[in-house]
Amino acid sequence: MKQNNKKLVINYPCVWLYKIIGMEKKAVQSAIAEIFSDSEHTLTFSNSSSKGKYISFDLEVTVCSEESRNFFFSALKQHTAIKMVL
Repeated sequence: MKQNNKKLVINYPCVWLYKIIGMEKKAVQSAIAEIFSDSEHTLTFSNSSSKGKYISFDLEVTVCSEESRNFFFSALKQHTAIKMVL
C-alpha cells in the first residue's frame, strides 16, 4: 500500500478547533483564560464521561500561523489542569 506523504495545506489566519479534556471544569476554564488571555476564543462544554470523572470542551480560536497554532497546542498540553488535547 502506498502512503500519501502530502502535507495538509492550511490557509492562515483561520479558526482552529481544539478538543480539551480535563477533570475539573473550573480548573480547565481558568487554564484556558490564562493561556488565551490575549486572544479572542470560544470555550464550549462538550461532554462528560459516563462516571463524570472527565469532561471535554471545544475551544475555538483564530490562529495566524502554524507557529501560533503549535504554540497554543503545546501550552495546552503542558498545563496541569488539562489531561489531553486533540
